[in-house]
Amino acid sequence: MTIKEELPPGAVSPEEIQEANVRVSATFSDMFKPILGPFGSKMLITQGATKIEAADLVSGNAYSLIKELKYMHPTADMLINAGLTQGERVGDGVATVMILTGELVKRGFELKNEGVHQNIVVKGYELALEHVKEVLAEIAAEVDVRGAGGDELLRCVAKTALKKGDYYAEDKLADAVVQSIKRISDDDSDDDGAGNKSIDVDDIAIETKSGGRMQETGFAEGVVVDREVLAALPTEMTPARIALLDFPLEHKEPKIKGRQELKTGTGARERSKAGETLGALDFHVKLSKPSQFKEFREARAKIFDAVVDPVVKSGANVICCRWGVDDDALGKFRRAGIMLIKRVKLTDMKRLERSTGGKIVKDVSDLSEDKFGVAGRVVQREISGDNYVFFEQCSHKKSATMFIRGASTRVLEGLVGEIRSALHAVAQLFEDNRVVPGGGAVEMECAYRVRKFAKKIPSKEQLAMDAFADALESIPKALAKNNGMNQIDALTKLRADHFAGDKNAGISGSDKCCVKDVMKAGILDPLSVKLQALNSATEAATGMMKIDDLHVANSAARAEAANPEAQIAGRTRELIDAERNPPEFDFRGGRLKYTGRDEKKPKSVYR
Repeated sequence: MTIKEELPPGAVSPEEIQEANVRVSATFSDMFKPILGPFGSKMLITQGATKIEAADLVSGNAYSLIKELKYMHPTADMLINAGLTQGERVGDGVATVMILTGELVKRGFELKNEGVHQNIVVKGYELALEHVKEVLAEIAAEVDVRGAGGDELLRCVAKTALKKGDYYAEDKLADAVVQSIKRISDDDSDDDGAGNKSIDVDDIAIETKSGGRMQETGFAEGVVVDREVLAALPTEMTPARIALLDFPLEHKEPKIKGRQELKTGTGARERSKAGETLGALDFHVKLSKPSQFKEFREARAKIFDAVVDPVVKSGANVICCRWGVDDDALGKFRRAGIMLIKRVKLTDMKRLERSTGGKIVKDVSDLSEDKFGVAGRVVQREISGDNYVFFEQCSHKKSATMFIRGASTRVLEGLVGEIRSALHAVAQLFEDNRVVPGGGAVEMECAYRVRKFAKKIPSKEQLAMDAFADALESIPKALAKNNGMNQIDALTKLRADHFAGDKNAGISGSDKCCVKDVMKAGILDPLSVKLQALNSATEAATGMMKIDDLHVANSAARAEAANPEAQIAGRTRELIDAERNPPEFDFRGGRLKYTGRDEKKPKSVYR
């Protein structure tokens, strides 16, 4: 949906703007309702609906979806930002934000059409939100995540965040999630002194491999690098002194006239899978007689030795090089008994830097013992036919790695997003150890209490608070529908249970029925996730409720697109905007790389 740009600023009526906002909000709400809950469906986003050229995405994780969803309407930007805020702060509950925001906007404008001013609706929403916060604080239960039974509670939270209907090995996945979070939670470097623990989920690496079984999913302590040790070099080192090199151990060669150039304009020698290397000197060499060729080879070997020898003699017994390593250097490392790994990804280099306490060195002259990392053990192991290097017993900062296996890349792609949501949900309990009942129970209890409180408000804000309660009930209704239950029967049953005082009554996806106490059934959500979802949804909805005018600002891109030459060349305004303001992405998430034999697939925006 796009605004008519031929209209002058201010010419769009407030009613038309508000109607468009309602349609956009309702569209997003209806879009994310089917993916809610343990048996929610998946969504397919094709290349035409993504921000950049990327492989089609099939996922049921709302955070993975909104990161790539392309939109045109300006109101959609507010909705997407609300979901992104939820994902960036707590990592879970994004679908709840999108659904609640759409329902609050739709019901708010219904009241406005009945004669209730939008400012009164906003005030009513704010009163309802404050009361909901009080209710959540009242029904939340503190749990001891480090005491007896703490692991079982963490597993319940992880299972609630995972889509049980998709993965039959949910116990295996939940165990791996809990073990990974507990591993990095044992590190005291991020403790604020008051007992609160800040956990960076990005310290947990996720390695995926298609073609395996879900039961092969596992957890490993420390940093795992998906590279193998070079041939005939030691595959185990105890203890390990680790050097992290950000320069190539290759011969520096002059440029040669007539050399085949790459499409990028760089010589073939400068190519590297890890990035662009500095493998060629910026001059040409012309040999006029045969004796000069020997001199050239001697000078070339001398330059090469000046780079390799200091690394061999530095005292490090494990070398991680981000770039390429020449075969001529392997003999020196073999005689010195040094383990060598080449083309290590930059993300793994930074993770090793944090975990081992080492520093990434960009020049051989800067290499010294004080920049070495330390690990108790470095060993190469084979997992599902692939070699990985394990950095264990890292004393500086603890880290963990999850190995995810699945039948195909599509399965893994959806699984990684769900696992990241589960990791964030479990990590939240180490910062705030309060949990609330899941399965729509907390929304039903809040809706019941808001309606009860609204009867004490002798003004029109009472109507807005009732609308807020109706919006909250859209969550259990969507859960009931996705579980194959009758929405009306489930809603009336839950209303009766909560009126009778069963505040934990909710929907159990595994039993496909309403249960009296979802907490006993192990359906739990972190309180921080629910609070952030309600705050984000209410703020986005109230912001849209106050919009009643539109001004289309003139831009240089529009003027350039109106040029006849640009129109002949097919340069539209959208294309010019994309060239001037390329989209930026946070490379944290669940997309995987697709590799094909015959054609090169578009690169992922997450890896």
